[in-house]
Amino acid sequence: MRPEDFNFDIQETEILADDFSQFFNIFEKVFKFYFFARNAEGALTYISPKITEVLGYEPADFKKNWKKYLTEHLTNREMVLRSELPQYSGKHIKPYSVEIKSKMGENVWLDIHETPVLDRAGKVVKYQGLAIDYTTRKSQENQLRRREKRFREISQSSPIGIFHADPKDLLTYVNPAWQIITGRPMAETLGNPWWRPIHPDDKAEVFRTWEQAATEEREISIECRIIRPDKKTVWVQLRSRFLFDDNGKITFGTLENINERKEAQEKQEQLIQELLDLKKKLEISVRTDPLTDLPNRRGLAEKLDYEKIRYDRSQNPFTIIMGDIDHFKNINDTFGHVAGDRILAWIAKLLKDNSRKQDIVSRWGGEEFIILLPETDLKNGAIFAEKLRAKIESEVFIYQDREIPVTISFGLSVFNRKGLKIDDVIKQADQCLYEAKDQGRNKVIFKKIS
Repeated sequence: MRPEDFNFDIQETEILADDFSQFFNIFEKVFKFYFFARNAEGALTYISPKITEVLGYEPADFKKNWKKYLTEHLTNREMVLRSELPQYSGKHIKPYSVEIKSKMGENVWLDIHETPVLDRAGKVVKYQGLAIDYTTRKSQENQLRRREKRFREISQSSPIGIFHADPKDLLTYVNPAWQIITGRPMAETLGNPWWRPIHPDDKAEVFRTWEQAATEEREISIECRIIRPDKKTVWVQLRSRFLFDDNGKITFGTLENINERKEAQEKQEQLIQELLDLKKKLEISVRTDPLTDLPNRRGLAEKLDYEKIRYDRSQNPFTIIMGDIDHFKNINDTFGHVAGDRILAWIAKLLKDNSRKQDIVSRWGGEEFIILLPETDLKNGAIFAEKLRAKIESEVFIYQDREIPVTISFGLSVFNRKGLKIDDVIKQADQCLYEAKDQGRNKVIFKKIS
């Protein structure tokens, strides 16, 4: 898996850093990285503290001396010039790699991903970037190259299969690598069609691509599967170029085993999907109360904003019910916080099970709940709240063989005219709830905003 295979959106990453710290906890287990920013002229303006974990330098030191550290590697001089100049040309900036010595003198390879931040006129304001340490992968690649070189020196032949085919598409030459990849010795290969090893499920696409390239007299490159005599399936990169002489078309081609690359790609895609699934779960979790599995304040706020937009369009009122469990502190003090938590979850389920499908039941905080009733006036909201109050009062909650009496008080308000603010409606519902508590609890109090 290569870091550059991730298509990072740096602005999205900033949001994740703010809201989804758990996401980056997972990401940090995969890569070491740090953030940076450059102004429109290319000068560094910010380096995140994580650079110390990656390179050992303090942010202020690196920000001051980054050109010196980079130019110690000759291959980076072009990158230094590039970093000093604006790069945005209406397209995303292609990721690039640099080599740099850490403070401890170790060589570190970084993959740099940048994106421009534009103003409303489309002008670059600054660049935001992410540097990912892929030294381990680079080392593995270097080891692989050395192994391939030793193999070529030992075998005195290319590790890529090479073949020629005549105008009838019959093989006239294959090298040892072709025999190794396909598992077919030369005696069983020459004089047979080049497409004989191709997997039956891939032949139609290969033929279509092959014929189109032959017609257009251009090179083709396609990934497909071959089947060896031992029934093993191998992914290969098939490339070919066509030449034409008096006898017709002559085909020169290569066959490269990409089985490991495909397996790595599949693992990478699986990892990306897992990260995306995790991101989705995190997005849900920051809007959900973990104890009751109800929307929390943030989750409710989004629903309230949507309901206000719908009111502006349809003029249909919506009612807000604020509920608070009576004597909840006494329950915690008497029976313990475990009992309190179970009562909160129990009340949440009762409220949810006895609400309409379109109603939004949320945990506002502590022992408080807010229920959003779309397209409901205050009178019908009060009737609904009274049913909930009576339902909870009639239920019996048992904890450790002891019955705990539980009641709830409700305060209501309605959003029914333009110019109202949602905060004002919530405040009115809260005042009504206070009055319900003041009048003895286990009551429903509602008022319109004057």
